[in-house]
Amino acid sequence: MAEVEVPLVLTSIKTKMVTETVPEEDLAPQADAKLDRESFEKTKSLAQQGHTKSQFKLGMHYIHIEDFGQGMRWLERSSAMGDMQALFQLANMNYDGVGTLPNLTKGVEMLKEVVSNTDPNFQYLIPHAQYNLGMSAFMGYGMKQTDQIAEHYWLLAGKEGDPDGSIAAQSQLGMFYTRRDTKDTKKAFYWHYFAAENGSLESKGALGVMYYRGVGTSPDKELAFKNLCEGSEQGSLFAQATWWYITTRVDYLLGLLTALGVLRRLNL
Repeated sequence: MAEVEVPLVLTSIKTKMVTETVPEEDLAPQADAKLDRESFEKTKSLAQQGHTKSQFKLGMHYIHIEDFGQGMRWLERSSAMGDMQALFQLANMNYDGVGTLPNLTKGVEMLKEVVSNTDPNFQYLIPHAQYNLGMSAFMGYGMKQTDQIAEHYWLLAGKEGDPDGSIAAQSQLGMFYTRRDTKDTKKAFYWHYFAAENGSLESKGALGVMYYRGVGTSPDKELAFKNLCEGSEQGSLFAQATWWYITTRVDYLLGLLTALGVLRRLNL
């Protein structure tokens, strides 16, 4: 029986910068959300007294209500006091032109400052800033286009597949190593595997295709169907489209029979 040909074009390289949510343990409640009236008045009073975290909270409040001018002013004051999360937000705003004219070079320089910070309270930001710098290098926005520098930043951000690394960078590396100019299918599989384990739906669908076709790993129809089913169930359009492509072909039935145990566990 002929093998089903599943396209290996997984997805295009993303151009959007990543803005990470601040971990709850690092800030008081509502740190990155719109404040109610009582919280707003208290936060504003503390911010005016020079309280750095309150300045950040107030800035984010204004960003959420789309008063970007006020938001940037308070984030700048917080950043000037050494708050790296404020600097990270300002970097993305300058890069994307939110509340100000786009200034890609300034955004990149701010991201580099976040990456070089040694404050233990802000180390969690570094992989996400590294991911964004990798995107800048890959696209040639704010710095010279170079695959090597992009790969360098993404590898740092990916932290060898650690869940504390940038999952976006891990998934991006999976795609990077399927490109014609940088192709290494074993590396692609490695990074998609860890990105999927860490929650990337994009990589979950990609992993299903790689298992199905034996790209970067031995063919395994059961694991292929498992990943595609899980990705589809969790909302991955790529996984859903690939699952539909396979299951609308007559010659998928033998592969499906090998995966019935998986499908039964997933209640599909």
